[in-house]
Amino acid sequence: MADENNREDHGGCYCGGVRFSISAGTEVAWSGYCHCEDCRRAHAAPLYHAVYVEESRFQVTAGEDLLKWYTRAEAVSDRYKRYFCGRCGSKVFSTMTEETGELRGTFPSLFDDQTIATSSTWSPREHISCAESFMDLSLIHDHLPRIQHQ
Repeated sequence: MADENNREDHGGCYCGGVRFSISAGTEVAWSGYCHCEDCRRAHAAPLYHAVYVEESRFQVTAGEDLLKWYTRAEAVSDRYKRYFCGRCGSKVFSTMTEETGELRGTFPSLFDDQTIATSSTWSPREHISCAESFMDLSLIHDHLPRIQHQ
């Protein structure tokens, strides 16, 4: 397997209409599991794994015309948007504007090479919003830090 830090990683939505790439050598700004109610509802899952990188490192390579976005709270729509494929409904990425710049968050489960989802580059580093979780977190034995609030 090639050095994971020196390759471009590719992925896409369920139907393949929206495709993306992440530049080789990308530094991960944040990677972890979120348990907050908004994320649970948006993903119809008890938690989800997201990875955030600098905007310039994430590129939509196909299907930009298929992308739709939504945010539940109008008050944050200028800072946070969830993008999904308008054809198959897959969540593809999120945008987040921070004081330090624009970030893109995507999901390692969308990578073409599923073996990299658990690589040292993309693996989760913490659980956040644990106070909102409805799971029994004592059953998860991953030894990652658990942040009660986001």
